[in-house]
Amino acid sequence: MVHNWDEYAAEWESDKTTTQFSDLVFQELLALNKLEAARVMDFGCGTGLLSQRMAPLARNIVALDSSEAMIEELDKKLLENVEPVVDELTRGLVAQHPAFRGQFDLVVASSVCGFLDDFQEAASIIHSLLDVDGVFVHWDWLAESDKEGLTQESAHSALHEAGFVDIELSVPFEITLADGTVAPVLMGVAYK
Repeated sequence: MVHNWDEYAAEWESDKTTTQFSDLVFQELLALNKLEAARVMDFGCGTGLLSQRMAPLARNIVALDSSEAMIEELDKKLLENVEPVVDELTRGLVAQHPAFRGQFDLVVASSVCGFLDDFQEAASIIHSLLDVDGVFVHWDWLAESDKEGLTQESAHSALHEAGFVDIELSVPFEITLADGTVAPVLMGVAYK
């Protein structure tokens, strides 16, 4: 699924759905109690709405997004313990970029994984980045079929194939979109 996220960056946070999604995601993340003093990667961080909420609690955050314009919006937030990285998540990036030296306690992805061409590969890379007992948490629009994004079955399969052994999937909240459609959100919590 190819998207030009740069064109959305300037107006991203003015969309009520975007901010509501981020607020609800952060509440779910707080309930997991894995954020305090954690080394975190915010995968597909966008303009940094979630990074901004996590920054006061986390030790440090690597905020990764392939959209330069989204990262420029994140930079405007001047978050001292957040290191923005403009790139795609690849094994080459992980091997070469200094931000990926050392393991993460927590990797989060908010409305990202359902847009990836190969979620299983991304999950495998994330698994390799997590410390022992590390956690990967993602939230995505729940799809009715694999062709539209992530279903509970496809998410579980990808996480299992990536090497995660303890996987919890739920639908913790729904969001009413501008057109009145109620969209359920899938939350995956995968422990290394």
